[in-house]
Amino acid sequence: MPMLLHFSLTDQPIDIVSLAEQLHDPAAGAEVTFDGRVRNRNDGHVVERLEYQAYPALALKMGRRILDEEARKHDIVAAVAIHRTGLLEIGESAVWVGVASSHRAAAFDAARAIMERLKYELPVWKREHYADGSTGWVGPDNTSADTGKPTDDIPEWRAELEEIWISPGHDFRGHHGGARGDHGSESVPVVECVAGMGLRGDRYFGHKEDFKGQVTFFDAAAIQAVRDHFQKPELAGSIFRRNLIVRGVDLSAWIGRRFRFQGVEFEGSEECRPCYWMDEAVGPGAEEFLKDHCRGGLRARILSDGTLTAAAHHA
Repeated sequence: MPMLLHFSLTDQPIDIVSLAEQLHDPAAGAEVTFDGRVRNRNDGHVVERLEYQAYPALALKMGRRILDEEARKHDIVAAVAIHRTGLLEIGESAVWVGVASSHRAAAFDAARAIMERLKYELPVWKREHYADGSTGWVGPDNTSADTGKPTDDIPEWRAELEEIWISPGHDFRGHHGGARGDHGSESVPVVECVAGMGLRGDRYFGHKEDFKGQVTFFDAAAIQAVRDHFQKPELAGSIFRRNLIVRGVDLSAWIGRRFRFQGVEFEGSEECRPCYWMDEAVGPGAEEFLKDHCRGGLRARILSDGTLTAAAHHA
């Protein structure tokens, strides 16, 4: 458990020096901080100042939840974050995040994940005051409060969807100490994505509220690496029990970030870690082999409805 977790809101200038001092810990070999400041341009507008409004009770609850979840996930020893409210001038700090960990990789990953989640999940609204006298409100979901349309472009994956796999039941989950299940995986040309629920027809569809693994992405290059390493050239993609086999994207770069793929919006939640069943499904050492370089895949939440189509079935 981390020694320190603290999230707060303030209507006063952020005291970065004092906050950073809270991170110091004998067990921490790395400290990573992020200082988000008010810039003078956004989406083609000249910005003169910003105004933040928050729903305090909910914002504090959500902020603390985000720090707690990411601290547990990345095994860090301290996490501190603060968000401004009220009127801010150009150059002022609007949000600050600090993380301390035994190792630098965990500190970087946790700081990025916390900041991304604060940006998209915290109930804080931003009002931009422009040089021409107009203003515009932006919500925590990065959409205009007036139009509901996105204010920033969500990155679109330039990737290829090679295979789609769904399964009606669990072959590994819940089978510890017993035999593997025999539900198998079905290859489908098209699958329906349902926001907040998962892939229709898959075992994790509607699993539980805000489930982090509503869908799993798996790199086709990782499959080939396994085939080569274990000398199994005919190994099928279904063996890994991942949903979407993609090529041309670094999955590790999308943990804690939103993206759009074939018109459907997702949010990467965490690395999909392999379990000991992989040694049975592939061969001894497969679990350990898949732990490197996010080879286990990317778990994600589905944020908008839509359909995905495998490359071979595109018109």
